[in-house]
Amino acid sequence: MIGNGRNCMNNTQEYRTTLHHVKAGMQVIYHGERMKIIRLKEKKLTNKGLIYQFDTDGENGTLTGNGGNKITVLEKIDDLHKSKSGYV
Repeated sequence: MIGNGRNCMNNTQEYRTTLHHVKAGMQVIYHGERMKIIRLKEKKLTNKGLIYQFDTDGENGTLTGNGGNKITVLEKIDDLHKSKSGYV
C-alpha cells in the first residue's frame, strides 16, 4: 500500500479529501456514484460556507456540495509516484 489510502483494482489508489481540493480531471466517488470531474462550474460563498458546483460525466451531470464535504478520489499509482515525494 502507498501512502494512507486503500489500493483498488487496476493500479489505482483511493483516498478521502474535501471538495475544495478537487480539480478537473479527477476520478471521484461521491454518494456511491463514480464520476470524472470535467470543470469547476461555480464557487459561491453562502451563510453555510463555500458551495462548489462541478460539471461531471456522471448520471446527473453535476456535483454540488459544501467545500468541507468529504469525497473519495481515485488516482493511478503511477501518477502518485510522479507527483508526491516520500512514497517511494
